[in-house]
Amino acid sequence: MDIYSDKSTLEFVTVAAEFCAFVEKAKKFSKKDFVTKLHKMLALIYLKTTLLIPFDEAVSEGEVEAYLSAYEYEYIKRNVSFVLGSSDSFISIYNVESADGETEQAELSDCVADVYHNLKNFVENYRSLSEESAKASRAELLSDFKEYWGVKLLSLLSVLHNLVYFTDLDEEDFSEEMPEAAKNFYSDFIDNYHKKI
Repeated sequence: MDIYSDKSTLEFVTVAAEFCAFVEKAKKFSKKDFVTKLHKMLALIYLKTTLLIPFDEAVSEGEVEAYLSAYEYEYIKRNVSFVLGSSDSFISIYNVESADGETEQAELSDCVADVYHNLKNFVENYRSLSEESAKASRAELLSDFKEYWGVKLLSLLSVLHNLVYFTDLDEEDFSEEMPEAAKNFYSDFIDNYHKKI
């Protein structure tokens, strides 16, 4: 099957790319708008991921390139954390490898950044127009969804559901002024980013 003509993949890439662009512009939204849209987009991403049909042919030949550096991951996480303000609390995530139902703790912003990381790498590998890389990346995405980021996405949805329907998100709880440490981080990030170009 051609990955570039597969309907479920095309629909998924469209939603994933829109999500990545949205998260990259997190600071442009109010907390209420960000949380409301994030809630809807994550629900759609979960659905679209479950509709991806695994390809039969071997995909091990292609190389999956990692497009997101640790520095860029941290940049996304901090932007999301800034917008969420006090709502960026620790949440419980079911550990799929645990036989006795253990949970682990992670901040909402970490979970959003993890989902972003997986989707961004797939979208960029898909855009590379290398069918082998795109198929290998798609297989990795589905495997990681089952074992890792799918559970984080569901935990996020549960918390976002409560924020959307049972919290007054009109009350902004963060200062318009970014903390000095965050300003330095963003300044360094932009400087390093421009050096790469």
